[in-house]
Amino acid sequence: MKTYKKWVVLLSVFVAFFSTSQQVMTYENYKFLVLKNHPFLQKAYNVQNIGATERMKAKGFFDPAFGSSIEQKKFAGNEYYWMSSSSLKLPTWVGATLKSGYDANRGDYLSKEMYIPSSGLWYMGVELPLGQGLLFDERRAQLKQAKIAGQLGETERKLIINDLALDAFSSYWLWVEAYRKVSIAKEGVELAKQRLAATQSQVDQGESPSIDTVEALMQFESRSIDLLQSENQFKNTSILTELYLWTDSLQPAILPSNTVPQDAIEFIQDDVLDLQFEMDSLPLFQQVKYKVDQLEVELKWKREQLKPTLNLGYNLLTQPIGTNNFQSLSPNNYKFGMTAYVPLLLRKERASFKQAKLKLENATLDVATKKRDFQTKIQTLKNEIKQMKQMQLTQMKLVEHSKSLRDSEQIRFESGESSLFLVNAREVSYLSAKLKLVEIEIKLMVNLLKLKWLINDF
Repeated sequence: MKTYKKWVVLLSVFVAFFSTSQQVMTYENYKFLVLKNHPFLQKAYNVQNIGATERMKAKGFFDPAFGSSIEQKKFAGNEYYWMSSSSLKLPTWVGATLKSGYDANRGDYLSKEMYIPSSGLWYMGVELPLGQGLLFDERRAQLKQAKIAGQLGETERKLIINDLALDAFSSYWLWVEAYRKVSIAKEGVELAKQRLAATQSQVDQGESPSIDTVEALMQFESRSIDLLQSENQFKNTSILTELYLWTDSLQPAILPSNTVPQDAIEFIQDDVLDLQFEMDSLPLFQQVKYKVDQLEVELKWKREQLKPTLNLGYNLLTQPIGTNNFQSLSPNNYKFGMTAYVPLLLRKERASFKQAKLKLENATLDVATKKRDFQTKIQTLKNEIKQMKQMQLTQMKLVEHSKSLRDSEQIRFESGESSLFLVNAREVSYLSAKLKLVEIEIKLMVNLLKLKWLINDF
């Protein structure tokens, strides 16, 4: 009996410790804290901002640019040349580049084409691509892709938060499962403890054989071990749940040791299976669509590169006279140039175009398969939720019936009409039914989270 008393004392202390002034962390409070301070929230907004800055970066290709150069050569007391050139270029949205500048040259050994009036020459004109780059060019391609990148960044922000919510909220319900299993284990220990005390009293009064005490003690010890295991599992799930909690200063939050989750499980209404959504508007498919859009822009630019390069440059020239820089401005004073270039075989360009086309084709195929997979997952989860709701109701009845059988068997045992073995068997069936109900309800909640994750409904 010393072993029996030792177990009772230890377990009483353990149960008393676990029952001291508990603080309840409700599901709603937990969701609020996770979605308020978790570092992934800042990461998600950073991803969105990175996408937004791509547009500003691409606009930089249309920024005006100023350039200036000076070259001078002197040798043996002779000034061979002194040449300076300054220019301002303004890229436009239609492929042409406006250009203006001023040249000043002097020297004893200038090339004839470099001779200009001593006051220098002003010029203004345009550089225009007539072949490759007329309808579409790299600058416009990058700008379009940058606009799409901004939209993609916003979508990726939603997906990051969506993934965080699924992981964190699932962890909470696993915490609830562990907590409720501890409660069931405690109930089992308490029932075994009461029966052990009653059996010991009957043995002391000579109403039962002493061997009944051994059986009752074994049941008590076995359930005590189950309680210790359940408590350890509860501590581990508490740590995993705590992983998603952070303070306002982005420091890991520590749950007080007496913090427990809510005990109640939300009852899922039937209308959850009638969720309405537009597939193409979901972030998951918007992400895929934007990537396809980027590939379409890339394909358009690769197609443009199959054209020959033909660039035209035309500048009006004017000689500064006194304070008037444009007195000599005339259409008869100009500088004209044209450059043409085309690879004879176009192997590089044709290969790049084909690669871009195949990438786009693969991305389009991915969209079709993702939509099919998505529909399958949605329907599968709805079927599981519907089935598990029915299982939940049936299991609740099973718990009630098994408890009635256990209570009836206990009454028969107390009146001498049943055995300790039968009471234990009824009790094990009752406790197992409660554990099964908890597992069904938690799995139901996790499946609901998965359904919300698919349609981004957190």
